[in-house]
Amino acid sequence: MRIPIRNCTDALRQSPSCRSLPAVKARPHPALRGARRLLVVVDPAAAAQPALEKAARLGRALRAAVELYTCDFREGLDGPGRGLAAARRGYVAAGEALLRGLAREYLKSGRAAVRYELGHPRVPRILAEVRRTRADLVIVDSHFHPGARRALFGPSDWPLIRDCPVPLLYAKPGRWHGAPRIAAAVDPRHPADRRARLDVEIVAQARALARALKGSLSVVHAWLPLEPAVAGPVALGLPGAAGGAVEQRLADAEAHAARAVTALSRGGGRPPAEVVLLRGAAVETLPGFAEVEGLDVIALGAVSRGRLYEALVGATAERLLERFACDVLVVKVRRGVRRRIPV
Repeated sequence: MRIPIRNCTDALRQSPSCRSLPAVKARPHPALRGARRLLVVVDPAAAAQPALEKAARLGRALRAAVELYTCDFREGLDGPGRGLAAARRGYVAAGEALLRGLAREYLKSGRAAVRYELGHPRVPRILAEVRRTRADLVIVDSHFHPGARRALFGPSDWPLIRDCPVPLLYAKPGRWHGAPRIAAAVDPRHPADRRARLDVEIVAQARALARALKGSLSVVHAWLPLEPAVAGPVALGLPGAAGGAVEQRLADAEAHAARAVTALSRGGGRPPAEVVLLRGAAVETLPGFAEVEGLDVIALGAVSRGRLYEALVGATAERLLERFACDVLVVKVRRGVRRRIPV
């Protein structure tokens, strides 16, 4: 299998055209084929509804039920009294009528489930709705700033990313291609995921999405050799003999990464996806790769451990998530996923 090596951002800048990715024609992976309930968090007042547009296509592809959900807060309506109770019922009825109208417009169905509730804070109520409906996927509009070409993640986004128990798709403006381009961003060198359980899940979910939508899949790993034996001599400007040793060490590390990512791309005996290695920091290389390739969705992982908030919501992760112009699928490890990737 061909494994292109992309050298940081220079190669991306020199590639004006997108390389075609192989189409995936097999049946959906069980991880997503079993998805029967999609929960769409809707802002009824928004001018555009990319989450609903994507949910409509996914619902048809997966033959899944789609529920529209809104949690709203109206100051002054949370007190006791019959008058306030009647006002709350009126707001809820009007909100559900608006959601039904959106369902008819985007889903072409008047029978889609809708739920509009008043309450605060928003994230715990969304998570409660995920548990109540047993949703398999949550789809949310991102606050995308077209001028800056970036998503703006607010205070309520990070707790939702951190605590949502199922995959979370952040939808941005723009429609998917007829055959969407999907990428799974993995990191087999991650010290917190020695068994590659998270990487296995990322690839499985991305592959399932590509198959359901009759799209294409690539598995990408951005890596930066930070070991002192590699970075030290180069930084100190040591002579050629040491430089040759460094180059050999770098080649060995690159080959090791290629083997690990290739094994991930073949997980479960599935046809291998295309493997791409990007040499450079993920925050610098992955957004450029997504733009050059014209990706529709990139799947990223959230480490479900005690250090989750620090691992995911740190400055680097925040900049990475916000820099993508394509949709972002946040994936976590499912229970029972314990496969070890051979390298």
